[in-house]
Amino acid sequence: MQPLTGIYKGQVLKGEIINAFSKTFKIKIPYHRNKIVLLPSGTMVRVEIPERMSFLSEIVSKTFLKGQSCFELTIPYQLTKAGKKHAPHIITVTSGKGGVGKSTLLINVAMALSKQGMRVCIVDADMGTANIDVLLNLNARASLQDLLRGNKNIFQIIMEGPCGSTVVPGTSGFQAPDCVTEAEVQKIINSLGLLERYVDIILVDTSPGVLNNSMLFNQFADFIIVLATPEPHAITDAYAALKIFKDKKIQSKLGLVVNRVFSRSEAYDVSHRIIKAAQKFLSLDINDLGFVMEDPNVLKSVRRLWPCVLQYPHSPASQCYEKIAGNLKGLLKWKMPSLIVK
Repeated sequence: MQPLTGIYKGQVLKGEIINAFSKTFKIKIPYHRNKIVLLPSGTMVRVEIPERMSFLSEIVSKTFLKGQSCFELTIPYQLTKAGKKHAPHIITVTSGKGGVGKSTLLINVAMALSKQGMRVCIVDADMGTANIDVLLNLNARASLQDLLRGNKNIFQIIMEGPCGSTVVPGTSGFQAPDCVTEAEVQKIINSLGLLERYVDIILVDTSPGVLNNSMLFNQFADFIIVLATPEPHAITDAYAALKIFKDKKIQSKLGLVVNRVFSRSEAYDVSHRIIKAAQKFLSLDINDLGFVMEDPNVLKSVRRLWPCVLQYPHSPASQCYEKIAGNLKGLLKWKMPSLIVK
Protein backbone atom coordinates (compact mmCIF):
# COMPACT_ATOMS: atom_id res chain seq x y z
CA MET A 1 0.00 0.00 0.00
CA GLN A 2 1.03 3.61 -0.57
CA PRO A 3 -0.01 6.43 1.82
CA LEU A 4 -1.23 9.60 0.14
CA THR A 5 -0.35 11.88 3.08
CA GLY A 6 2.02 12.04 6.04
CA ILE A 7 5.70 11.22 6.44
CA TYR A 8 5.31 7.99 4.49
CA LYS A 9 3.59 9.70 1.55
CA GLY A 10 4.49 7.92 -1.66
CA GLN A 11 6.37 5.10 0.07
CA VAL A 12 5.50 1.57 -1.03
CA LEU A 13 4.71 -0.44 2.09
CA LYS A 14 4.19 -4.18 1.85
CA GLY A 15 1.72 -5.90 4.13
CA GLU A 16 -0.22 -9.15 4.23
CA ILE A 17 -4.02 -9.20 4.07
CA ILE A 18 -5.07 -11.44 6.93
CA ASN A 19 -8.85 -11.07 6.88
CA ALA A 20 -11.61 -9.50 4.81
CA PHE A 21 -15.24 -8.72 5.56
CA SER A 22 -18.06 -7.22 3.50
CA LYS A 23 -16.98 -3.59 3.97
CA THR A 24 -13.51 -3.70 5.54
CA PHE A 25 -10.36 -5.78 5.45
CA LYS A 26 -7.41 -6.19 7.78
CA ILE A 27 -3.77 -5.98 6.78
CA LYS A 28 -0.75 -6.79 8.91
CA ILE A 29 0.96 -3.55 9.96
CA PRO A 30 3.97 -3.18 7.65
CA TYR A 31 7.56 -2.31 8.44
CA HIS A 32 9.72 0.28 6.68
CA ARG A 33 13.50 0.16 7.13
CA ASN A 34 13.03 -2.23 10.03
CA LYS A 35 10.65 0.14 11.80
CA ILE A 36 6.95 -0.47 12.34
CA VAL A 37 4.76 1.92 10.36
CA LEU A 38 2.10 3.54 12.53
CA LEU A 39 -0.31 5.41 10.30
CA PRO A 40 -3.14 7.39 11.95
CA SER A 41 -6.79 6.59 11.39
CA GLY A 42 -8.21 8.55 8.48
CA THR A 43 -5.08 8.13 6.34
CA MET A 44 -5.93 7.49 2.70
CA VAL A 45 -3.79 4.86 1.01
CA ARG A 46 -3.60 3.33 -2.43
CA VAL A 47 -3.84 -0.44 -2.14
CA GLU A 48 -2.47 -2.61 -4.92
CA ILE A 49 -3.04 -6.33 -5.09
CA PRO A 50 -0.49 -7.45 -7.71
CA GLU A 51 -1.99 -8.54 -11.03
CA ARG A 52 -5.52 -8.14 -9.66
CA MET A 53 -6.59 -4.61 -8.75
CA SER A 54 -5.66 -1.21 -7.39
CA PHE A 55 -7.95 1.04 -5.34
CA LEU A 56 -8.05 3.79 -2.73
CA SER A 57 -8.83 2.90 0.87
CA GLU A 58 -8.97 4.60 4.26
CA ILE A 59 -7.45 3.34 7.49
CA VAL A 60 -10.26 3.26 10.03
CA SER A 61 -8.47 1.77 13.03
CA LYS A 62 -5.51 -0.13 14.40
CA THR A 63 -6.52 -3.45 15.90
CA PHE A 64 -5.33 -6.96 16.70
CA LEU A 65 -6.20 -10.24 15.03
CA LYS A 66 -4.74 -13.64 15.79
CA GLY A 67 -2.07 -12.04 17.94
CA GLN A 68 -0.94 -9.68 15.19
CA SER A 69 -1.14 -5.91 15.01
CA CYS A 70 -3.06 -4.84 11.94
CA PHE A 71 -4.76 -1.95 10.22
CA GLU A 72 -8.45 -2.13 9.40
CA LEU A 73 -9.17 -0.48 6.05
CA THR A 74 -12.32 0.27 4.11
CA ILE A 75 -13.25 -1.59 0.95
CA PRO A 76 -14.32 1.09 -1.57
CA TYR A 77 -18.01 1.15 -2.40
CA GLN A 78 -17.51 0.42 -6.09
CA LEU A 79 -16.11 -2.97 -5.07
CA THR A 80 -18.63 -3.79 -2.34
CA LYS A 81 -21.57 -3.05 -4.67
CA ALA A 82 -20.25 -5.39 -7.36
CA GLY A 83 -22.58 -8.35 -7.67
CA LYS A 84 -25.32 -6.85 -5.52
CA LYS A 85 -28.67 -7.33 -7.19
CA HIS A 86 -30.26 -4.08 -6.12
CA ALA A 87 -27.36 -1.67 -5.65
CA PRO A 88 -28.26 1.84 -6.83
CA HIS A 89 -27.12 3.00 -10.24
CA ILE A 90 -24.62 5.86 -10.09
CA ILE A 91 -25.20 8.16 -13.07
CA THR A 92 -23.14 11.24 -13.83
CA VAL A 93 -24.23 14.09 -16.08
CA THR A 94 -21.37 15.83 -17.83
CA SER A 95 -20.66 18.10 -20.76
CA GLY A 96 -17.70 19.17 -22.84
CA LYS A 97 -18.30 22.80 -21.88
CA GLY A 98 -20.33 24.94 -19.52
CA GLY A 99 -23.56 26.72 -20.33
CA VAL A 100 -25.35 23.87 -22.11
CA GLY A 101 -28.01 23.32 -19.42
CA LYS A 102 -26.46 20.41 -17.55
CA SER A 103 -27.89 21.13 -14.09
CA THR A 104 -31.34 21.92 -15.48
CA LEU A 105 -31.37 18.65 -17.42
CA LEU A 106 -30.28 16.65 -14.37
CA ILE A 107 -32.94 18.18 -12.13
CA ASN A 108 -35.77 17.57 -14.57
CA VAL A 109 -34.70 14.03 -15.46
CA ALA A 110 -34.45 13.32 -11.72
CA MET A 111 -38.01 14.58 -11.20
CA ALA A 112 -39.24 12.54 -14.17
CA LEU A 113 -37.61 9.41 -12.73
CA SER A 114 -39.21 10.15 -9.34
CA LYS A 115 -42.61 10.48 -11.01
CA GLN A 116 -42.00 7.10 -12.63
CA GLY A 117 -41.49 5.45 -9.25
CA MET A 118 -37.73 5.66 -8.76
CA ARG A 119 -36.12 6.68 -5.48
CA VAL A 120 -33.71 9.33 -6.72
CA CYS A 121 -30.85 11.08 -4.96
CA ILE A 122 -29.35 14.18 -6.60
CA VAL A 123 -25.71 14.89 -5.75
CA ASP A 124 -24.29 18.31 -6.58
CA ALA A 125 -20.63 17.50 -7.20
CA ASP A 126 -19.97 20.65 -9.22
CA MET A 127 -17.36 21.66 -6.67
CA GLY A 128 -16.81 25.40 -6.57
CA THR A 129 -19.93 26.47 -8.48
CA ALA A 130 -22.65 24.25 -7.02
CA ASN A 131 -26.21 25.50 -7.57
CA ILE A 132 -28.64 22.57 -7.36
CA ASP A 133 -29.93 23.70 -3.96
CA VAL A 134 -30.59 27.19 -5.36
CA LEU A 135 -32.39 25.84 -8.43
CA LEU A 136 -34.63 23.77 -6.14
CA ASN A 137 -35.21 26.63 -3.69
CA LEU A 138 -33.62 24.71 -0.82
CA ASN A 139 -31.89 26.26 2.15
CA ALA A 140 -28.79 24.10 2.49
CA ARG A 141 -27.09 24.45 5.86
CA ALA A 142 -24.44 21.81 5.18
CA SER A 143 -22.76 20.48 2.07
CA LEU A 144 -20.15 18.13 0.64
CA GLN A 145 -17.56 20.54 2.02
CA ASP A 146 -18.60 19.52 5.55
CA LEU A 147 -18.41 15.87 4.56
CA LEU A 148 -14.90 16.20 3.13
CA ARG A 149 -13.69 18.11 6.18
CA GLY A 150 -15.08 15.44 8.48
CA ASN A 151 -17.55 17.78 10.17
CA LYS A 152 -20.68 15.86 9.15
CA ASN A 153 -21.69 12.52 7.65
CA ILE A 154 -23.86 11.94 4.59
CA PHE A 155 -27.06 11.64 6.65
CA GLN A 156 -26.41 15.03 8.24
CA ILE A 157 -26.15 16.90 4.94
CA ILE A 158 -28.77 15.16 2.78
CA MET A 159 -32.01 17.09 2.26
CA GLU A 160 -35.53 16.30 1.13
CA GLY A 161 -36.17 17.51 -2.41
CA PRO A 162 -39.26 17.80 -4.61
CA CYS A 163 -41.35 14.82 -5.67
CA GLY A 164 -39.89 12.46 -3.06
CA SER A 165 -36.30 12.97 -4.17
CA THR A 166 -33.33 13.63 -1.91
CA VAL A 167 -30.52 16.12 -2.47
CA VAL A 168 -26.89 16.18 -1.38
CA PRO A 169 -25.88 19.86 -1.69
CA GLY A 170 -22.56 20.87 -3.17
CA THR A 171 -20.51 23.89 -2.26
CA SER A 172 -19.51 27.13 -3.93
CA GLY A 173 -16.06 28.62 -3.55
CA PHE A 174 -14.64 25.56 -1.74
CA GLN A 175 -11.65 25.22 -4.04
CA ALA A 176 -10.87 25.16 -7.72
CA PRO A 177 -12.92 22.37 -9.35
CA ASP A 178 -9.81 20.81 -10.88
CA CYS A 179 -8.12 20.61 -7.43
CA VAL A 180 -10.49 17.98 -6.04
CA THR A 181 -8.44 14.89 -5.34
CA GLU A 182 -9.16 11.27 -6.15
CA ALA A 183 -9.15 10.52 -2.42
CA GLU A 184 -11.86 13.14 -1.82
CA VAL A 185 -13.99 11.75 -4.64
CA GLN A 186 -13.56 8.23 -3.25
CA LYS A 187 -14.69 9.48 0.17
CA ILE A 188 -17.83 10.94 -1.39
CA ILE A 189 -18.56 7.71 -3.29
CA ASN A 190 -18.10 5.64 -0.12
CA SER A 191 -20.48 7.95 1.74
CA LEU A 192 -23.08 7.65 -1.02
CA GLY A 193 -22.82 3.90 -0.63
CA LEU A 194 -24.38 4.27 2.81
CA LEU A 195 -27.60 5.33 1.05
CA GLU A 196 -27.93 2.15 -1.00
CA ARG A 197 -30.95 0.73 0.82
CA TYR A 198 -32.80 4.04 0.49
CA VAL A 199 -32.25 4.99 -3.18
CA ASP A 200 -32.48 3.38 -6.60
CA ILE A 201 -30.62 5.96 -8.67
CA ILE A 202 -27.90 8.45 -7.70
CA LEU A 203 -27.64 11.31 -10.20
CA VAL A 204 -24.38 13.23 -9.93
CA ASP A 205 -23.97 16.72 -11.37
CA THR A 206 -20.29 17.15 -12.25
CA SER A 207 -18.26 20.21 -13.13
CA PRO A 208 -18.58 21.30 -16.77
CA GLY A 209 -15.85 20.57 -19.26
CA VAL A 210 -13.07 18.05 -18.90
CA LEU A 211 -11.74 19.15 -15.51
CA ASN A 212 -10.19 16.68 -13.10
CA ASN A 213 -13.28 16.73 -10.85
CA SER A 214 -15.58 15.68 -13.67
CA MET A 215 -13.35 12.86 -14.87
CA LEU A 216 -12.81 11.51 -11.35
CA PHE A 217 -16.54 11.20 -10.71
CA ASN A 218 -17.12 9.73 -14.16
CA GLN A 219 -14.71 6.87 -13.50
CA PHE A 220 -16.96 5.71 -10.64
CA ALA A 221 -20.19 5.94 -12.64
CA ASP A 222 -22.26 3.05 -13.93
CA PHE A 223 -23.63 5.32 -16.64
CA ILE A 224 -22.49 8.71 -18.00
CA ILE A 225 -24.90 11.11 -19.68
CA VAL A 226 -23.08 13.46 -22.05
CA LEU A 227 -24.97 16.65 -22.87
CA ALA A 228 -24.48 18.62 -26.08
CA THR A 229 -26.27 21.41 -27.95
CA PRO A 230 -26.46 22.07 -31.70
CA GLU A 231 -23.74 24.76 -31.60
CA PRO A 232 -20.60 23.58 -33.44
CA HIS A 233 -18.29 24.27 -30.50
CA ALA A 234 -20.56 22.33 -28.13
CA ILE A 235 -20.52 19.35 -30.49
CA THR A 236 -16.73 19.49 -30.67
CA ASP A 237 -16.45 19.74 -26.89
CA ALA A 238 -18.79 16.77 -26.37
CA TYR A 239 -16.63 14.68 -28.69
CA ALA A 240 -13.52 15.84 -26.79
CA ALA A 241 -15.08 14.59 -23.54
CA LEU A 242 -15.77 11.21 -25.15
CA LYS A 243 -12.18 11.02 -26.34
CA ILE A 244 -10.95 11.57 -22.79
CA PHE A 245 -13.25 8.77 -21.56
CA LYS A 246 -11.57 6.54 -24.13
CA ASP A 247 -8.04 7.67 -23.23
CA LYS A 248 -8.68 7.14 -19.51
CA LYS A 249 -10.25 3.73 -20.21
CA ILE A 250 -13.46 4.62 -18.41
CA GLN A 251 -15.72 1.57 -18.66
CA SER A 252 -19.07 3.22 -17.87
CA LYS A 253 -22.00 2.95 -20.26
CA LEU A 254 -22.47 6.15 -22.25
CA GLY A 255 -25.57 8.05 -23.29
CA LEU A 256 -26.06 11.25 -25.29
CA VAL A 257 -28.69 13.97 -24.89
CA VAL A 258 -28.96 16.92 -27.28
CA ASN A 259 -30.37 19.99 -25.55
CA ARG A 260 -32.23 23.06 -26.84
CA VAL A 261 -33.06 21.86 -30.35
CA PHE A 262 -35.70 23.44 -32.58
CA SER A 263 -36.79 20.25 -34.32
CA ARG A 264 -36.55 16.48 -34.19
CA SER A 265 -34.49 16.52 -37.39
CA GLU A 266 -31.96 18.91 -35.86
CA ALA A 267 -31.64 16.63 -32.83
CA TYR A 268 -31.12 13.60 -35.06
CA ASP A 269 -28.48 15.39 -37.12
CA VAL A 270 -26.44 16.35 -34.04
CA SER A 271 -26.73 13.00 -32.27
CA HIS A 272 -25.99 11.09 -35.47
CA ARG A 273 -22.79 13.06 -36.06
CA ILE A 274 -21.49 12.56 -32.52
CA ILE A 275 -22.46 8.89 -32.24
CA LYS A 276 -21.05 7.95 -35.65
CA ALA A 277 -17.79 9.81 -35.00
CA ALA A 278 -17.41 8.09 -31.62
CA GLN A 279 -18.00 4.70 -33.23
CA LYS A 280 -15.62 5.30 -36.12
CA PHE A 281 -12.71 7.01 -34.42
CA LEU A 282 -13.00 5.98 -30.76
CA SER A 283 -14.72 2.57 -31.01
CA LEU A 284 -17.26 3.76 -28.43
CA ASP A 285 -20.91 2.75 -28.41
CA ILE A 286 -23.05 5.73 -27.43
CA ASN A 287 -26.72 5.31 -26.55
CA ASP A 288 -29.07 7.96 -27.91
CA LEU A 289 -31.15 8.95 -24.87
CA GLY A 290 -33.12 11.63 -26.67
CA PHE A 291 -33.30 15.39 -26.96
CA VAL A 292 -34.88 18.44 -25.31
CA MET A 293 -36.83 20.97 -27.37
CA GLU A 294 -36.12 24.69 -27.04
CA ASP A 295 -38.92 25.79 -24.74
CA PRO A 296 -39.46 29.14 -22.95
CA ASN A 297 -41.10 27.26 -20.09
CA VAL A 298 -37.68 25.94 -19.05
CA LEU A 299 -36.36 29.43 -18.40
CA LYS A 300 -39.60 30.37 -16.64
CA SER A 301 -39.26 27.40 -14.31
CA VAL A 302 -35.61 28.21 -13.59
CA ARG A 303 -36.59 31.73 -12.58
CA ARG A 304 -39.33 30.34 -10.35
CA LEU A 305 -36.86 27.90 -8.78
CA TRP A 306 -39.00 24.86 -9.58
CA PRO A 307 -38.43 22.01 -12.07
CA CYS A 308 -40.12 22.39 -15.45
CA VAL A 309 -41.39 18.81 -15.27
CA LEU A 310 -43.40 19.76 -12.18
CA GLN A 311 -44.25 23.37 -13.06
CA TYR A 312 -45.22 22.78 -16.71
CA PRO A 313 -45.73 19.01 -17.04
CA HIS A 314 -47.35 19.21 -20.48
CA SER A 315 -44.79 21.53 -22.07
CA PRO A 316 -42.63 20.29 -24.97
CA ALA A 317 -39.47 20.21 -22.85
CA SER A 318 -41.17 18.31 -20.02
CA GLN A 319 -42.37 15.65 -22.45
CA CYS A 320 -38.77 15.31 -23.63
CA TYR A 321 -37.48 14.94 -20.07
CA GLU A 322 -40.03 12.19 -19.43
CA LYS A 323 -38.89 10.31 -22.56
CA ILE A 324 -35.23 10.63 -21.59
CA ALA A 325 -36.02 9.22 -18.13
CA GLY A 326 -37.90 6.31 -19.69
CA ASN A 327 -35.06 5.59 -22.12
CA LEU A 328 -32.55 5.69 -19.28
CA LYS A 329 -34.55 3.22 -17.20
CA GLY A 330 -34.75 0.89 -20.17
CA LEU A 331 -30.99 0.98 -20.77
CA LEU A 332 -30.29 0.29 -17.10
CA LYS A 333 -32.62 -2.72 -17.33
CA TRP A 334 -34.05 -1.60 -13.99
CA LYS A 335 -36.29 -4.00 -12.13
CA MET A 336 -38.00 -2.90 -8.96
CA PRO A 337 -36.89 -5.11 -6.06
CA SER A 338 -39.55 -7.40 -4.67
CA LEU A 339 -38.14 -7.00 -1.17
CA ILE A 340 -36.26 -4.13 0.45
CA VAL A 341 -34.04 -5.41 3.25
CA LYS A 342 -34.30 -3.25 6.36
